[in-house]
Amino acid sequence: MAQNPSPVSDVTSPNDAPLNYVIHGAGAIGCVLGARLTNAGRRVALVARGDHLAALQQHGLRIGGRTEGNFPLPAVRTAHELDLDANTVVLLTMKTQHTFEAIEQHRELYDGVPLFCFQNSVSNEEWLIGQGFRAYGVMVRIGARIDEPGVVTHTGARRADIGCWPAGTDDLCTRVVDDLVAAEMRASLVERVIDHKWGKLVVNLTNAFSALVDLPVQEWFCAEENRFLMADIQQEAADVLEAAGITPVMDDGSDLHTWIARMRRPGQREPREVADPSLYSYPSTWQDLHFRRPTVEVEHFNGRICELGERYGIPTPLNRVLTERCCDAAARRLGPGTETAASLRAAAGL
Repeated sequence: MAQNPSPVSDVTSPNDAPLNYVIHGAGAIGCVLGARLTNAGRRVALVARGDHLAALQQHGLRIGGRTEGNFPLPAVRTAHELDLDANTVVLLTMKTQHTFEAIEQHRELYDGVPLFCFQNSVSNEEWLIGQGFRAYGVMVRIGARIDEPGVVTHTGARRADIGCWPAGTDDLCTRVVDDLVAAEMRASLVERVIDHKWGKLVVNLTNAFSALVDLPVQEWFCAEENRFLMADIQQEAADVLEAAGITPVMDDGSDLHTWIARMRRPGQREPREVADPSLYSYPSTWQDLHFRRPTVEVEHFNGRICELGERYGIPTPLNRVLTERCCDAAARRLGPGTETAASLRAAAGL
């Protein structure tokens, strides 16, 4: 495709003009979004890297599970290879630790272009706004994995809560939500997307635990030992966030204290039922350890709680141990399953 050497200067799109979606960081979640938007008749291009990019270029995207099909979508290494126009919207779907380099490589090109953060943590929006970019917040919940380069399985969920950052909505938010609804996503506008993203960050605090003990999402809440440890991890966050004046909205709309209280109810629970075992879900941090990737996103989850704990003088021993041990496991390419709930409690001195 033709190269656009200059940034887009006018990103105000006429109301009747279809949006042009660039999905930057098209791993598992980005590919699910791309496939669904394509099925809804929207224009989509993918920005990917490595063997995954090569497979997308050679064979197209193959996706199964809760989204199915073969999609010969345009796939490129950088968005400089695409024609960005006044109707372009970029969906950022890479992990947080990869956001900064990717945006620096596209700083001029993305100047003024709407950037929707289909990502976990709150670091992406905060940094982008601080750098002068036009950023929107998205609380995204999509379970997906890359089985092999170019081949993705959508394991569950298809939710996206969208708003301006940190609060409010505008016409572009509405148009993106409408397109996602047409793509059979559970998309909605929210007035304070920052609160929803903090709620998701609290849930993501257990990603490191899930990876270190090798536990699928469907079994998170079964054993008391695991569930109570996750409640303690999130209680540290509740104490820190209350001191910081942050009010997270949890996945089901409840407040954090109610969420934690439910986790502390005693008794063994049954695994969340999944008819097809291939649709068992593992969080992205587990996938990073499984595929022996050298970095994980936990510094923007558990690490963020530790930073706030230091600022407000509140101990966060469990979140600190999870951050340190998960980052160490990634750096040493150890894979999932190196810890237990008991070993993590002991390391935290609890």
